[in-house]
Amino acid sequence: MIICIISSFTNVNSNNIAVETIEISWEKHTIDNDFDYAFGVYAHDVDSDGNCDILGASQDGDFLAWWRNDGGDPINWTKFFIDDHFDGATSIFAVDIDGDLDTDVVGSAWHANEIALWINEGNNPISWSKHIIKSGFYFAHEAYCYDLDMDGDVDILGASSNSNQIAWWRNDGGYPITWTEQIIGYNFGGAKSVRVADIDNDGLSDVIGAAILDDDIIWWRNSGSNPIVWEENVIVNDFNGAHRAEVCDLDFDGDIDIVGAAYHGGEISWWRNDGGDPISWTKHVVATNFKGACIGLPIDIDADGDVDIVGTAQQANNVVVFRNDGGNPFKWTKIIIDTFFIGAWPGFVYDIDSDGDIDIIAGASFADKLAWWESDLNQQPLKPGRPTGPPSGKAGEEYIFSCITTDSYNLDLYYQFDWGDGNLSEWIGPYNSGEKGSASYIWHEKGTYNIRVKAKNTKGAESEWSDSLIVSMPKNKILNTNPLFLQFLENHPHLFPILRQILLYLG
Repeated sequence: MIICIISSFTNVNSNNIAVETIEISWEKHTIDNDFDYAFGVYAHDVDSDGNCDILGASQDGDFLAWWRNDGGDPINWTKFFIDDHFDGATSIFAVDIDGDLDTDVVGSAWHANEIALWINEGNNPISWSKHIIKSGFYFAHEAYCYDLDMDGDVDILGASSNSNQIAWWRNDGGYPITWTEQIIGYNFGGAKSVRVADIDNDGLSDVIGAAILDDDIIWWRNSGSNPIVWEENVIVNDFNGAHRAEVCDLDFDGDIDIVGAAYHGGEISWWRNDGGDPISWTKHVVATNFKGACIGLPIDIDADGDVDIVGTAQQANNVVVFRNDGGNPFKWTKIIIDTFFIGAWPGFVYDIDSDGDIDIIAGASFADKLAWWESDLNQQPLKPGRPTGPPSGKAGEEYIFSCITTDSYNLDLYYQFDWGDGNLSEWIGPYNSGEKGSASYIWHEKGTYNIRVKAKNTKGAESEWSDSLIVSMPKNKILNTNPLFLQFLENHPHLFPILRQILLYLG
């Protein structure tokens, strides 16, 4: 079912450059209808087979699971449990923790009050061994992974809504891995999320968090000491129900900005990092009346060179793209991808089908669903028809061949010919969508050649190869025929007519 189309028009980006925004249609695909109170989602190639898989945390189902991407069109999914007794699972993160080149999983759980790690032990299906990182981490709302101390291994961070803390656990290596805990943020009322970025451009990783009870988004400056001393800096203290903070250089000025979602305020906003010491921040509202705003994920969803925001709203039941239309300040267009995704909450963005554009994954907490929306931004041009041109000819002579196809977005097209002898043409064009393209070629050897062609649009999406045109190139075997004799035949067309035709054909 096609959910939404982003209309095509021309805007001006932040650098006052005209940018064409091409239309995107979204096709919704259900992954699971039994995702009992969806709370966390992630996308990663868990089994290293080249396909992007989906991972999820089910709060009421008390499980962490992954859905294997089995390919197909539409994609087929096979569900595997990582842990089906993780009481009140709230988040999931996939990363190679132990450095053995396979995917491990880190998760948090509300009722279990845990941050835990599941080591991938291999096998088919994959078996997992659980290691508790922290117990008594009350209402563990989120687990996040990053090499915070930049020592070459992956550390774990967590947000505890009832302990009101942001914490990290330093990976000290060993087998099993040992961990050193440090509390970064104390009395951070209703801590919901944690991220890592170098906010002050000093080469050290800082920590950013959102707290729903305190209405705060705060960053903690990494002093570089050992142990690290963290300096608290408030970005905003009245963001009503601050639920999620994401990090991104949204205005491409070389420093990290913040994108936030306010659950109670129903708001998505971003804060421009204006530099200085201390850093000053300028707030820009992206959307209001986005009831139960849970997340705002910064991503260039339409490949126009600026950063858009993908959002979910649990009370509004919405999955939305806020398209960045440029300007100073940025203007935003709200495009609803799904208006009836009941309890829309966890979300993620990734190229699920490996077609070169960004898709959206989300969970419906009240409807117990997991789904993804396929973007056709990089939909291929249509397969060209069989090339046209002479089916036979003489080796050493030049022949012209033509082709034609159309592009779904009416973008200009380039054509590339495969001449059947191991040689490809350059990309020829551009041509208008639906306009005939032509190229010439000379074969120097006797043979039969399968000529085919493919198209590429100006977004770089390539079509399938066309069906082949079979061309025969006999080799001239009488090239050394006496030219005086050939001239004699030309001057006396009624003598030896059959021999004359054969020699002229081969010559």
